[in-house]
Amino acid sequence: MKTYVKYAIAAAVAGVGIFLLYLSAVSWGQLLLEKDKVMLFTEQPLSVEDAEEAVKKSQEEKQADSGRQEMLQFCIWGQEDAVTLTNKNLCRDVQANAILLCGNPEVLFEDCRLPAKNDSQGCLIDEAAAWELFGSVQVVGKEIFYDGKSYVIRNVIAGKDMIFAFQVKNAAGSAQEQSGQSHSLNRITMQKPADKSVSDIYQIWGSYYGIDVSVLDVELLRGIGGFCVLLLPITSCICLLCYLACECRQQKKLILKVVPAALILITVLCLFALFQSHVRIPSGYIPSRWSNFTFWEQLWKQKWEAVRMLVHMPKTYLDSGWIEAFGRTLAFGILAEMALFLWFSLCLLTRFLNNRK
Repeated sequence: MKTYVKYAIAAAVAGVGIFLLYLSAVSWGQLLLEKDKVMLFTEQPLSVEDAEEAVKKSQEEKQADSGRQEMLQFCIWGQEDAVTLTNKNLCRDVQANAILLCGNPEVLFEDCRLPAKNDSQGCLIDEAAAWELFGSVQVVGKEIFYDGKSYVIRNVIAGKDMIFAFQVKNAAGSAQEQSGQSHSLNRITMQKPADKSVSDIYQIWGSYYGIDVSVLDVELLRGIGGFCVLLLPITSCICLLCYLACECRQQKKLILKVVPAALILITVLCLFALFQSHVRIPSGYIPSRWSNFTFWEQLWKQKWEAVRMLVHMPKTYLDSGWIEAFGRTLAFGILAEMALFLWFSLCLLTRFLNNRK
């Protein structure tokens, strides 16, 4: 194989690696969009009455102390799969995922404040459900039926996942409750107040609202994803430093060592700037006393339990966003690193073959 062909293959592999790194960074950016939200999970699902009691209590607290207003931006919710929606005017039925809301829907659906908490008839659907039921997305104000009750569409959100969402109090007197069944809610999503940590929020829900919750540690996934994104740049800098160090050592004259030495300094500065601008260690990962080595054991157990919770908990449609973003970040980051090693191997092979000639 000719030398220029080998270099062309190496260049193509490098281009693929850079493109994979870009895809990994884009997916990681989608994970970052959720950084201002805290997601909680209750192993024992809440009844509608318990959820409404928590919302009522937060409203009372808002009136008593306006300083806690940020804590009120939450939504207690659950999901029911494969429910039937009906458009009686056009005799159309569709299977959709029902999101049962109790609280502020804007926490779950960006820029979507409807249906409001006290809206007893409103609902929202996504574009896919709108097309299936009406053949159009211009359906605000139109009527659909679910579980023997009519709902008025207040908003249409983007998406192709067949979503139907309504305030759970709307189910009162439905055929489902009359048959002895009841809705249950097992998820809480809220906006993270700037002055409170995740541990503070956990304690508030346990002590103030009396609800036993588990925190879904999406921050851990963001950290792992960020590591995968930085893996290729860091490895590239390390390989470049090793190469420049070898070149500097092979030069006999002092003046010829200046260029690789300067490039080594520039690479180290770039690596330092990369760490300083993109690497953030959460306070929870730093022990208060360095002599307390049990901290690391406890941290490991805590994060292992967090991963176990993320893996084994029942998944919903709304979880698919961060799950897919994390999966793409991880996959593209690892593939980009593999492309780097392949490129490095090709370069070494080409250099070895050239030296033999």
